[in-house]
Amino acid sequence: MTKWEYLSFDLRISELTEFHQKLNEFGESGWEMVGMESIESKSIGLFDSGAATSIIVVVFKRPKEDVL
Repeated sequence: MTKWEYLSFDLRISELTEFHQKLNEFGESGWEMVGMESIESKSIGLFDSGAATSIIVVVFKRPKEDVL
């Protein structure tokens, strides 16, 4: 039975070039992207402008190597 290991990272949308670089780096290391979700949060506070923050969370997996 194949066992898997997982990796995730989050990135702000404004960093698209870095996002592409990370995808390629992980792919070269054997990681397969299995999911991606955009998360938007909006803080409402007394001194907050109400601006939303968007973050992309990306999840990768690859077969876990047996350690003998």
